[in-house]
Amino acid sequence: MPQTAKSSLIHLMEGNPNNITKKELHKRKKNEDKLTLPRDKLIPPSWLTKTGAKEFSRIVEMMEPTQLLTNGDVNTLALYCDTLADYHSFDRKIKQKGYMMKGRVNPFIREKRNSAQLLDKLANELGLTPGSRASLAINMPDDNEGDDDDEFD
Repeated sequence: MPQTAKSSLIHLMEGNPNNITKKELHKRKKNEDKLTLPRDKLIPPSWLTKTGAKEFSRIVEMMEPTQLLTNGDVNTLALYCDTLADYHSFDRKIKQKGYMMKGRVNPFIREKRNSAQLLDKLANELGLTPGSRASLAINMPDDNEGDDDDEFD
C-alpha cells in the first residue's frame, strides 16, 4: 500500500529521509501554499438540525486557535455534528424502549454502534481526538520556522 504524501515541512523535520532535492521541496511548498483553503465560511449548513448547528459552532470556536479547519471541512464537520445528534437520538430511544423489544435486541443499539464508529472516524479526520492531535503535533512546525527564506537549506 502506498504511503500517504507528506508536506515539504514534514520532510525537512524528519531530516529529508527520501533525499528530495531542494528544487522539489520548493516546488512542493509552493504547491502546498496554493492548496491552502480559506477559512471565512465556517458556518453550519442550513440542513443541519438545531442541535447539530450548535455543536458545529462550538467546535469551530474551540478549534479556532489551531486554524486547522477550513471551508473545505464544512461538510465533514457538518456530517460529524449530524451523526452526533443521531447518536444521542438513538441513545434516548434505547433508554425509552430498553435493550430488548418484543424478545429481540433493540435495533437502535446497532444504529448507535454504527454512529459511534462513524463519529470516531470523522473525529480523527477533523483532529478532534487526543491521538489525532498528537499526530498533528509531531509534525507541526515551530512558530518561527516559516520565517526563514532558507528553510530548505
